[in-house]
Amino acid sequence: MKKLSLLLLLAMCIAPADRTLAVSEAGGLFLQIAPDARSTAMGETGVAYVQGAMSAAWNPSALGFAESPEFSGTYFKWLPFLADDLYYLYFSYIHPIPGIGTIGISLPYLSLGEQVRTNANGDNLGTFNSFDVALSLSYGARLAKNLAIGSNLKVIRSNLSNVGAGAEAGKGAATTFAVDVGATYRLHPRITVAGVVQNLGPKITFIDADQGDPLPRNLKIGFAIKVLDGKFNRLMVAHDFNKSLVTKSTIRSIKESVYNTGIEYWYGNFIALRTGLVHDPAGNITTPTFGGGLQWKLYRLDFSYTTSSTLQNITKFSISAGF
Repeated sequence: MKKLSLLLLLAMCIAPADRTLAVSEAGGLFLQIAPDARSTAMGETGVAYVQGAMSAAWNPSALGFAESPEFSGTYFKWLPFLADDLYYLYFSYIHPIPGIGTIGISLPYLSLGEQVRTNANGDNLGTFNSFDVALSLSYGARLAKNLAIGSNLKVIRSNLSNVGAGAEAGKGAATTFAVDVGATYRLHPRITVAGVVQNLGPKITFIDADQGDPLPRNLKIGFAIKVLDGKFNRLMVAHDFNKSLVTKSTIRSIKESVYNTGIEYWYGNFIALRTGLVHDPAGNITTPTFGGGLQWKLYRLDFSYTTSSTLQNITKFSISAGF
């Protein structure tokens, strides 16, 4: 598997909220992978309705409304048409503290697979594994009955190559940090609006600061409306607006933003059906998404299916458990 080809494909494909970025404009693009099956099935929405352990991934301010501890985990094959050793893992845990707020910890991990290391003459020097990983510490709290704020602090590690000793030692890996800041307001028992600024931090640098790449900074704003909220039938509509904050120009056209729409239907508290749409006008991409969920007491299993010319039929599975 050729490393250069793999990285170019990843840069073009892993960030549906920012597909229009040139390869050289941003690093750490794995941070924009939608990490859970529920939000993915709903068109990669989530900023306004996310709850529980997935809050850190979409909007940490939602932690302010958490009422009990929860664990969530996701696994799926990434770009399975390219190689069978590319996969994505996401784990998160939250814990409310009465009178203080809710704290959380999460860990996204993207395996870029096994690759061959060679010297300048093309000699085989063995294999190594490439990966991206981030450790996120989260906090969210209510400022009022219907208003909450929250933040993530992330430490990001990107290990794209395993360079040995000498002048190039360590230049295939980089570490940096980032911050997310968000707010959620429950305008009405059935209407929630929210926003978050993601991945604010210094450049990620593999060689030197002059050649560093900015993180995929992003502004996400959205709403969620409970159209039906009965005992046996619940229907929610959500919409997110994503605007890249990584650009060489002063103002980036609104046409280069990405729009995400999702619908979720629950029958009782047992079965959920979901669908959505990711619309990227600048990239001329419109991607439908589908999925569902099964819940039993405080345990839930979600799945999603995405098909497009770039994402190549990715199926995700997520589990969550309350305590």
